Amino acid sequence: MKAFKSIAAAAALVCAGACLAASPAQTSASVAAAPSAAGASQLPASLGLVEYLALVRSLHPTLRAMPLRQRMEQADVQTAGTWANPTAHYGRKPEEKEWGVEQSLPIFGQIGMRTEAAKLAAATGEAERAAQVQDILGQAAQRFAQLLLDQEKLVAKQQAMAQLDQAVKIVQGQIQLGARSRYDGARVELQRAQMQVQLEQQQAQTVAARAALAELLALPNWTPEAVGSLLPAKLAAPEPTFDAMWQQASQRLAPLQAAHAKVVQAEQYTRQQAREALPTPTVGVTRVRGRQESYGYNQVGISIELPLFDRKQGPIERARLEHAQALLEEDAAQQQARQQLQQALRQRDLLRKSLTNFESRGLTQLAPLRQMAQDSYRLGQSSILEWLDAMDSVSTHQQEYLDLTLQVWQAEWQLNAARGQLPLADGVVGGGCVAPGCL
Repeated sequence: MKAFKSIAAAAALVCAGACLAASPAQTSASVAAAPSAAGASQLPASLGLVEYLALVRSLHPTLRAMPLRQRMEQADVQTAGTWANPTAHYGRKPEEKEWGVEQSLPIFGQIGMRTEAAKLAAATGEAERAAQVQDILGQAAQRFAQLLLDQEKLVAKQQAMAQLDQAVKIVQGQIQLGARSRYDGARVELQRAQMQVQLEQQQAQTVAARAALAELLALPNWTPEAVGSLLPAKLAAPEPTFDAMWQQASQRLAPLQAAHAKVVQAEQYTRQQAREALPTPTVGVTRVRGRQESYGYNQVGISIELPLFDRKQGPIERARLEHAQALLEEDAAQQQARQQLQQALRQRDLLRKSLTNFESRGLTQLAPLRQMAQDSYRLGQSSILEWLDAMDSVSTHQQEYLDLTLQVWQAEWQLNAARGQLPLADGVVGGGCVAPGCL
């Protein structure tokens, strides 16, 4: 009967353990399914850049998994600070038996060195994750800007289509009055059919751009509309010099912080390996008793490794080389970041100048050109080909202007990224032009 009770108790313990083991997995599965359960219906139909980046920060699968990595590193710190378990032994001889316990004693500070190394490894991981967050948010911002461009191009195509519809009416009226031949009607209808194809292609690109935004959130049924403008904000007067920008960037850039964290970690690892080379003594206490319990005594012993052949030269040398490599990587990261800032500043200034020249010289002439071409055709001073060529030229220049605004926006974003003024891991927005009104 006792055997059956023991079996039942064991089965109950096994079931309880299985339930406890399954509960974390179920919790993780429910957390992972939270965004999908929320669905696209609870997300806004239109939003600005800051709102979209906040959604990416909270719903992107990679970013949502980062706290788990942080907890793993905390577990590594806990593991590094844990002492080794004692060892128990038992033995029997014909006339006596003995049992005892042995414990290794890292008396030279190995536990503290391991714990500090684990903490620095966690700090390095945090800095690397901050850089990864910036990369993901930068990718999200680029997709948002592309959607804005596609939406504005779609509006421009729709306006061009409406103007062609008006042109068709004007040409048909001229044909009915006998002022023009049917060739003009056929030519303008062909141009309208081509514009319809371009309009449908632009609609497809806009849908694809919206899907690209939803893809980062793993919500395929969400079709958002971007709100904002690609026109750059006005520059601060006076704008900081390059040296001032670099002084600020060198303290804020996540890649530079990650490179420096690696140097500190490698330096600590070098000291740790030198400390690990010191032998760790083991203390043991043994109780010996006679077979007939006629006598008994306690025995205390200490054992220690003799570093005659292996003095940890290899691990120590490897740690020194890793530290030297980390220093070189940090120096390379500093030079690369400075060069990127210089290039981004130069590129931003050139593209801003190009945009200003386009707006002052070319953009203001598009509407008058379109109206003059229409009036010239009505008065019989030009052919249908000249009128269609003028409308096509206006549409092409509008598309080029929109492409230029995207290039200027990208240059502004790259400059802000090189200055360390992009949205950070905690969602705080820096001084860059990322608000919906100045996107």
